[in-house]
Amino acid sequence: MAYDPKTCADGPDSFHAHAWEPFFEKPTEEEIAKNFVNTSKVVCKESKIVPGARGVFAAVDIKKGEIVEWGIAVIIPGLSVHSSDQFYTWTSHDQGPSAPCATVSGVALFYNTEGDKSNCRCVPYHTERRFEVYALQDIPAGAELTIRYDSMNWRESMAEVRGIVGTLAGSHNQKKDA
Repeated sequence: MAYDPKTCADGPDSFHAHAWEPFFEKPTEEEIAKNFVNTSKVVCKESKIVPGARGVFAAVDIKKGEIVEWGIAVIIPGLSVHSSDQFYTWTSHDQGPSAPCATVSGVALFYNTEGDKSNCRCVPYHTERRFEVYALQDIPAGAELTIRYDSMNWRESMAEVRGIVGTLAGSHNQKKDA
């Protein structure tokens, strides 16, 4: 049976549900349980996209829909996603000053973005405090991997990034009225 993202504990209108693509090849629960963090297909080194910063690169050829890496998230109490662009927003619905912020395992903190033109997608499981990254296209070994920063349209700390790559399409990425 195919995976249905609308059954995720985060809910049918979550970033998880909107990030999921039907061609993604989801690992089994058993695979994830054997190793909560899997970065076997990626390496972190100096970015080609953002000079002087780190980036994530394919260590092997990766096919469209294939999982790139998976890992865990740790909520950072008291840190606002509006004050830093270094961490992940760990909510699908709260855009206010208390929106939860998380750090993540593996190399996930070092993916740069090309907005909607990114070659990978991060699928968060907020309730389970974990994530999976999938390839949106065939990616050759050595290519820099990028993800869409789903909360960048409404985070004040992402203004500079929006100025470089533009805003994201999709109603779930837009700032909600308070």
